[in-house]
Amino acid sequence: MIMKKLSKFLLIVMLFIAMPVNAATIDHFHSEAADDIVLNDNVNGSTALAGNSIETSGKVDGFSALLGNNISFDGQTDYGLFLGNNIEITGNVNNDALIAGNIISTDKNSKFNRDTIIAGADVVLAGDFSRNVSIYGTKIVIKNANIKGNVKLYSENIKIENSVIAGNLSYPSDASAKIGEGIVAGKIIKTDAINNNEQNSYMNVVSSKVLSFACYALIFAIICLLFPKVIEYINKKYEKISFDNGLELFTKGLLSLVLIPIIAIILMITVIGVPLSIILIVLYFIALYLSTIFMAYLLGYKIWQKLFNKDMNMLLIGLIGLFILLILNLIPGIRYLVAIITIIVGLGLIIDKIKEAR
Repeated sequence: MIMKKLSKFLLIVMLFIAMPVNAATIDHFHSEAADDIVLNDNVNGSTALAGNSIETSGKVDGFSALLGNNISFDGQTDYGLFLGNNIEITGNVNNDALIAGNIISTDKNSKFNRDTIIAGADVVLAGDFSRNVSIYGTKIVIKNANIKGNVKLYSENIKIENSVIAGNLSYPSDASAKIGEGIVAGKIIKTDAINNNEQNSYMNVVSSKVLSFACYALIFAIICLLFPKVIEYINKKYEKISFDNGLELFTKGLLSLVLIPIIAIILMITVIGVPLSIILIVLYFIALYLSTIFMAYLLGYKIWQKLFNKDMNMLLIGLIGLFILLILNLIPGIRYLVAIITIIVGLGLIIDKIKEAR
């Protein structure tokens, strides 16, 4: 009798386990911030997740921003931004993807349907890539990959096997490269050499930028807490940006960047103007530092307007903008241009707020 009841109980348990579980659908922008995050639901909108461990397997009809220590992506998304220490991707990105971290791997079953940019220490690339791939790393292994576009590599240690590259392959001339025969259908282009000093310098840049991000995030959180009206002013004035007010903002920032030091020097020449000159110089450098925060918020705000369908979250908007600026500042060749534009636009926003306060 007991055995029969036990058998029925085990049968019910097995049937329960075998029953298919349909993923729920979230019909709005979804965000989470926790130590461990598991998202198996489908999201009818964009999503932003931040935590120590992040696992996703659902479908996101929009932009996915995953920020954490360990990231496992086995779902599907329109656009992907993955930032973390250990990143493993086995899912699909329908459009562009930006991946940055320490150890990065993509599975042979993963698919990337547009351009892919990767920056990391150890990168293992596999899967299908419909367009161009750019990788910046210390060690790069491409295995079981099918790439239909061009491949640009910036590394001193490169290995490519069991793969197909339909376009051109470019990598530094002094890199240790092992490339199997018949893999590259286009041209193999050797770019400028990497010397150790440049490599060490780049890693120092990465470390300093990550530390700066943490400092900026802290200061931005304090501004949101103590001076929320400053952020609300940006939301109100730049809800819609036209060419004219965009040019006006850029011009204000550029003039401030150039004229304030000149005015400070002129004041320094006069004895009576020395104290005012010192105050002006101090405020100038404070404004230069804060310009990154204001530019990051404006950038995050415009992205939020375009991609996310939810009430505004000031802190999350600022973090999105800061993360994007962090990644752009890590890409060789454009980071100096990004830094200059960031300072000019950020100064313009600060001058705008000062004029409004007057």
